[in-house]
Amino acid sequence: LERLMNAVKTLEEISVSEKSTVDISTLKEKCFEALDDDLNSPIAIAHLFDGVRMINSVKAGTETISAKDLAELKSFYHSVVFDILGLKQEQEMDSANNEILSGAVELLIKLRSEAKANKDWATSDKIRNELNAIGIEMKDTKDGVEWKVKAPPGLPGGEECASNKKDNFKFGS
Repeated sequence: LERLMNAVKTLEEISVSEKSTVDISTLKEKCFEALDDDLNSPIAIAHLFDGVRMINSVKAGTETISAKDLAELKSFYHSVVFDILGLKQEQEMDSANNEILSGAVELLIKLRSEAKANKDWATSDKIRNELNAIGIEMKDTKDGVEWKVKAPPGLPGGEECASNKKDNFKFGS
């Protein structure tokens, strides 16, 4: 179910194109047919995971989606996942704490980026390793740095508590 919840979050990060190469109508039709068949949720969830692959393909750029289809897909996933199947989003940290954490992590990522720009690999590695040691997972991507907070060791699930995707820090001119 974590993959399904991550897909719902990923829908907020997707870039739109003029036209879609993905088929939203068929996905919706198959899912609703399963739900109409005596609320056959295992089959409906299987179709939702087909949609997860679709969402990941769009995010990766191997497929495209129009703004209209993206809005339809968001509405569909929210309706089915939360309203029909009754899944609940995990409680995230309260807004104030999340903003404080985000600010602190962004500052450290900025310092790490400056260290990398200055070829100070020891400092760059130390910042990454220290953040990882306290449960902040960083990933360098072509678009910048993505990070997320994992539950501390010993807590069940290790679900993401907070994240900041698509931070792209550039320095100099």
